[in-house]
Amino acid sequence: MAASLSEQVYEKLFDMIVQKELRPGDRLPPEKTLCEMYSVSRNTLRAALNKLSALGFTETRQGGGTFVKAVDSNVYLNFFVPALLTHNPDLLELMQLRKAIETEAARSAAVNASEEDTAKLRTTYEECGRQAAKMDMYALAAANTRFHAIISEISGNRMLETLMRIINRMILPEMQDFLARQGEDIDSNYYHRIIMESIERHKPDEAAFFMDKHLALLIDRVKQYISAEKEKQE
Repeated sequence: MAASLSEQVYEKLFDMIVQKELRPGDRLPPEKTLCEMYSVSRNTLRAALNKLSALGFTETRQGGGTFVKAVDSNVYLNFFVPALLTHNPDLLELMQLRKAIETEAARSAAVNASEEDTAKLRTTYEECGRQAAKMDMYALAAANTRFHAIISEISGNRMLETLMRIINRMILPEMQDFLARQGEDIDSNYYHRIIMESIERHKPDEAAFFMDKHLALLIDRVKQYISAEKEKQE
């Protein structure tokens, strides 16, 4: 379905901001000019401007017009998160996004990790091992999620950390069901140990390589899980 007129105008103005055609401090053209430029009514234009303002990209000054704001990563997250949730991605899409994010998070964590960070990571790794030994797949999924979340925290990149927190909330219930169906931890503990030790030894390329390998294998098993679930429903 085609986007509404106000959404189309919003996207055009947003693109101008992202592509630096409109820079922080620049004043947008007057409403009359924008209405003529995009062949829309004033109400349609104001709906687009209101969305830009609500997301933090612009501000309206009394009697002075609408200006582009200087933005930080939080503003882009305000834009990204609703778009992600509206898209309603499936488990496989989220796992593929997670792989891209976590590979870089592991690399950065290996550069930035302090002794306190690595101690926290090792404690969580040991908790994963305990839950795996007890064969408590739901508790194991939660512990695994914490292990990966700590790596994103150690990365020092606030955007990576926030994205991972959002993704983990979205996938944890399905990952718990996935592990329960799998019935055992196949190799997560093995890869977690290698990744943890790479971070402890400040080996960013190793940490990124093994995180990529770990999640690629996990994605393959998730594909098999999804396929099996579809067959059961048919």
